[in-house]
Amino acid sequence: MLQIFDSICLLLAKAEQKHHNYTKKILINEGLNITPGQMAVLYTLYNGDGITITELSKRCYMDNSTLTGVIDRLEKASLVMRSEHPEDRRQLVIDLTESAKGMKPQIHDVMNRISKDMLAECTEEEIAVFRKVLLNIFDKL
Repeated sequence: MLQIFDSICLLLAKAEQKHHNYTKKILINEGLNITPGQMAVLYTLYNGDGITITELSKRCYMDNSTLTGVIDRLEKASLVMRSEHPEDRRQLVIDLTESAKGMKPQIHDVMNRISKDMLAECTEEEIAVFRKVLLNIFDKL
């Protein structure tokens, strides 16, 4: 193992960098024309769209300013649309377009394949422990 990986922090950062690049490559190869960050937002909206940017921000753990840029690009790609909130004109609601809804099976397939590839040599027990460790890191930081 490389000496730099003696540090858990660097190992985690480099593993995420590889994961991000691998995901980006698969999304390109699949012709989805979205980024890993955009995929995360679409995945979140697949579990319930018609929500405000603030609510979406909470659900996908992105700050509002970052999310606004992602939404801008998704809107430009005709994958989401903004509309006035029915009860509060000061807020906007984010909805999936039919085009984005049609991508759902392909996006779920890509995410499942990435997980399968990434964890191919791990047992179910190791995956459960890995998930627990990641959630612990997330909660602590």
